[in-house]
Amino acid sequence: MGSKELTGKVALVTGAARRGGIGRTTALLLADLGADIACLDVARPPEHAPEHGVGSPGELAELVAEIEAKGRRAIAVTADVTNGAQVNEAVDRTVVELGSLDLCCAMAGGVGYGNGIAPLLSLDEPSWDWVIDVNLKGTWLTAAAAGRAMVAAGRGGRIVTIASSAALVGTNGNTGMGVYAAAKAGVITLTQNLAAELGPHGINVNAVSPGMIGTQASAPVREQFERSGRTDAVIGSIPLRRFGEAEEIASIVAFLCGDGASYITGDAINATGGKVLG
Repeated sequence: MGSKELTGKVALVTGAARRGGIGRTTALLLADLGADIACLDVARPPEHAPEHGVGSPGELAELVAEIEAKGRRAIAVTADVTNGAQVNEAVDRTVVELGSLDLCCAMAGGVGYGNGIAPLLSLDEPSWDWVIDVNLKGTWLTAAAAGRAMVAAGRGGRIVTIASSAALVGTNGNTGMGVYAAAKAGVITLTQNLAAELGPHGINVNAVSPGMIGTQASAPVREQFERSGRTDAVIGSIPLRRFGEAEEIASIVAFLCGDGASYITGDAINATGGKVLG
């Protein structure tokens, strides 16, 4: 991509606050490429799982300051992507305060021990609801609100969602990830249907399906691999023989937002180091 290919564009990035996370890394990269950014995060853990790791209000404010230091405009938006009214308000704020909405990166999601990682037969209902809501419902609410704004503006746009390799391999190597796999499989199908509906309006909709990425969010899973002595086997099952980095996922998202991806829509790009092919 050109050094400032996204100059004049405005992006909404959800799940943006947490240091080192895919959302934050994406927001910073899009700003480097010239975009102004609406940085959205819930900035609080779910009530049923207070220990679940999420970004904080301080991290969200810090991100805005980092983007502004790059010479770009940025706003902090505290919102819950599972709440339609809050998502709609976030999109409205983006358009009013930054002037448009050209790029939507629906990065918010998650799963964790005590919050969704469990065999399906013993998974508690609040964790099921949260994982489905934040990963699938939240992606729909975000993409739909952004899509409506883009259609109304009549200038086209790009929407990028985050799926997962878990959606493609089920529980193979992802024991206890059944609800997360189901939610992310839904994200892929949702993305394909949004692409079909929004294509006539010049709006491209694509997903990225990461494998294991070395972020704070995945740290508990990687630590469990260490404790169980599985790390070497897990890395050995990846043809590139390593976990991915947040920057590598962000670069794919940025590509999908740029001119080089103008004829790609309805796709789910695997970023798994070769573990999932095709």
